[in-house]
Amino acid sequence: MDVWFPLQVKQKDKAGRPDVDMFEAVLMRENRTKGFFVSFDFSSDALHEIDAFFRREHRVIIPLTVREILDESIAQKLA
Repeated sequence: MDVWFPLQVKQKDKAGRPDVDMFEAVLMRENRTKGFFVSFDFSSDALHEIDAFFRREHRVIIPLTVREILDESIAQKLA
C-alpha cells in the first residue's frame, strides 16, 4: 500500500514562506497529495502560500501548531 503523508516539523517561532516552499518541493518530488507541517506558528505569507499551492497544484498542506496538538484541538483539521 503506497499511502503515506510527508511530515515537516520546524522548531521555529514562525514558519515562513521559504519553509513552505521547501515542503512543497517534497510533496511534488514524492508525488504526494497531502502533507502535514508542524510549527509553533506560521507567518501570514506562509499561510497564503499554503492556500495558493492548493489552488495551483490541488495538493493539501495542513498547518498544525504545537499549541493545537497539545490542546488536542486538531481533529477538525485532520478530518
